Amino acid sequence: MKFMKKLRVRLRNWRKEYLDFSTNSYKVIWAVIFFILIALILSLDLIPNQVDLRAGQVSQGDITAPRTITFIDESRTSELRQRAADTAPRVYEEDSTVEAEVLNKVNNLFEAVKEQRKFFYQNKISLETESSQDQQSQENKNTGAQNSETGSNKLTAAEIKNFSQKEVNEIIGLVREKISFEISGDSLATLITLTDEELQELQKRARNLLQNKLESRILPSDLPAARTELRQSAMEMDISRSKRLALADISETVIAANMFLNQEATASRREEAISKVEPVEQTVRQGEIIVRKGDVVTEADIEILERLGLQKSGINYYNITGRILISLILVLLLGFYFYKYQKSVWQDNSKLLLIELLILSVVFFAKILTLFQNPFVDFMVPTAMASILLTVLIGSDTALITTLFISLLIAPVYEMNFNIVLTSFLAGLIGIFSVTKVKERGDIIRAGLNVSFILVFLIAGLSLMQESQDWTYLIWSIGGGIVNGLLVGVLANGMLPYLEDLFDMTSSVKLLELSNPSQPILKRMLVEAPGTYHHSVIVGNLAETAAEDVGADSLLARAAAYYHDIGKLKRPYFFSDNQFGGENPHDKTSPNLSALIIKSHVKDGVELAEKNGLPAKIIDIIKQHHGTNLISYFYQQALQDNKHDDIEKKDFRYDGPKPQSREAAIIMLADITEAALRSKNFNKNNHDRIEGFVRGLVKDKLIENQLDQSNLTLSDLDTIVKSFVKVLTGIYHQRVEYPEKLLKEMKGGNNSD
Repeated sequence: MKFMKKLRVRLRNWRKEYLDFSTNSYKVIWAVIFFILIALILSLDLIPNQVDLRAGQVSQGDITAPRTITFIDESRTSELRQRAADTAPRVYEEDSTVEAEVLNKVNNLFEAVKEQRKFFYQNKISLETESSQDQQSQENKNTGAQNSETGSNKLTAAEIKNFSQKEVNEIIGLVREKISFEISGDSLATLITLTDEELQELQKRARNLLQNKLESRILPSDLPAARTELRQSAMEMDISRSKRLALADISETVIAANMFLNQEATASRREEAISKVEPVEQTVRQGEIIVRKGDVVTEADIEILERLGLQKSGINYYNITGRILISLILVLLLGFYFYKYQKSVWQDNSKLLLIELLILSVVFFAKILTLFQNPFVDFMVPTAMASILLTVLIGSDTALITTLFISLLIAPVYEMNFNIVLTSFLAGLIGIFSVTKVKERGDIIRAGLNVSFILVFLIAGLSLMQESQDWTYLIWSIGGGIVNGLLVGVLANGMLPYLEDLFDMTSSVKLLELSNPSQPILKRMLVEAPGTYHHSVIVGNLAETAAEDVGADSLLARAAAYYHDIGKLKRPYFFSDNQFGGENPHDKTSPNLSALIIKSHVKDGVELAEKNGLPAKIIDIIKQHHGTNLISYFYQQALQDNKHDDIEKKDFRYDGPKPQSREAAIIMLADITEAALRSKNFNKNNHDRIEGFVRGLVKDKLIENQLDQSNLTLSDLDTIVKSFVKVLTGIYHQRVEYPEKLLKEMKGGNNSD
């Protein structure tokens, strides 16, 4: 929040430095810059390397061939050649070394099992011999060892059976170190517990099984099926289950593909197949329709247009000139309209600059959206954002003509697409109608929702009017219309406070916020100067009612009335509003000093208002709400006390200026009416006496020429008097006399009127 507040302060300071201009030279400079930027935006798509049509774009008209041409359809030819290459047969060759490698793995496995279990057994016997303590036993063992060594190299079935599970696991580890492939521990355990004869038989079965399988061609992709067949063949053999499982495991593990792709021969065949494909020729005859109106442009269409030279890739100077002329005419017409029919806008350079900025923002945003070439974004041009902001900040008349101007500028951006131009203009109208009377910021969001709601039906109607209905396009377009309204509401609501600060404009939303009693200045006035606060509230009621009756800005009148006396916060005890019958400090000061203190509250109010960032309209009313009125009480007192004729009447007048607007004049009259009536002791319940008193006050100000510059007519003054009397009669109304019986019934309750 602190960052946003600092940003708004910086915007306000930047405006004072760069935007506070009033001469016509600034008007001309900004107008020229505005025209140049508009012309550039409209011509942005005509720079080199930009084309008129893209793949996926909907054609806005029929495009026919100006001449007959025949050319090679590269895309179709490439597609056919790719298909021929993909279907060309692959060349495979047999690797005769695979069978020997597979059988060698089997032989190595069985030899490793035999050698490692024999090695393990001999080491075991040696360890047992060395650790024996009984000599006889040692000799017997030595004899047994010698018999073992000098006997057969084979282990007996009994010796093999005596291996413990731990010893089998150790032998498995030794075997794994001797082979180059992985095999399960269960299969190795089975092999270790078989006799040499059984191992030899199982080895023979494994070799036969693998040799039979390798006689057929095995491609790398055929390996899973080959392993399945080997397992099935192994499990069908008439041997024990453990042997079948071991045989299946060994066969599945060592089997390998013996057929491999010959890359060079295959590539040669692909090239041969590609060379046999003839280039596809396409003929486009003169007068043939290449792209029909409403069709989606394809890559093939773009290629034909480029072959014919119809696809623009350079600068079209005629088109650029046409767009510049359109921009110039529209800018001149807009300027002439404001000069002729809206003098208040034409004379206010800040308003003109705001209008130009919003127009540029919307048109540039539309230009960006055209880059997407999608129906969803085509209907997202936020014209209504500018319409809403201008209605709130300046007025509906200005917003209406600006909306029309924006819609006409969007036409060349979207290649004269009538649907987008129409939706842009109508969306702006909906935005204007929706914020004619804004009560709070939420009304702007609701205006955006109104835009979304109407655009749904408008876009649907325009789409259904087409000869051929594309439901996908319709759905996308409606979605874009919905997002348009949401975007408008968010952008307008977010930009409003910053535009107010940057261009020093006061919207009704801002005035409503300032009228909230929770505003810091008003809360401070309620505590430090309660009499002034209540006086300001009554003045606000009087001013608001009178302003509404004469057609002035009632919201501005009420808000300005609340703040017109904030200067009294500097020295509240010097004003009768806040003395409440206590000591009057003016009794101890001279009339000249008292008058100076009284009229200084205007200057103090302006300083406090500027410090708190109040709008310029309210600050102007603070300056003007006393005009150049005479502070008659202290002037008369000075005349009585003065013994010399050196009293200057101008020293007892407010510095002014006189009220420059109807709202300022109404607040002046309401201020003096409330103060004067409060100080009078006559019966305020008498309607005629109140009216006569008010008319006298208004007449005095009219005679003193205080209302000369306010644009109030005599008819307006009569209406103001009647409005004041109506409000004052309600404030000072006579209390109702309740019957005695009813008073007894109401005893103990709150009796209010």
